[in-house]
Amino acid sequence: MSMYPTLQALIKHDARSKSLFDALPTDVQVALQEQQQSIGSYEELKQRANGFLRREAQR
Repeated sequence: MSMYPTLQALIKHDARSKSLFDALPTDVQVALQEQQQSIGSYEELKQRANGFLRREAQR
């Protein structure tokens, strides 16, 4: 598992993470970018994105 210092670095250097990020709704992308310092791997990105998507589905 590759670790990156920020979400920006992750999606710049990891194609799988970029594909996942680009497929997310804009509001989820923005929310994830606000937490960028704590997302450094594909697995973390996937976990956080799924959390936001679940919360949105409950609205």
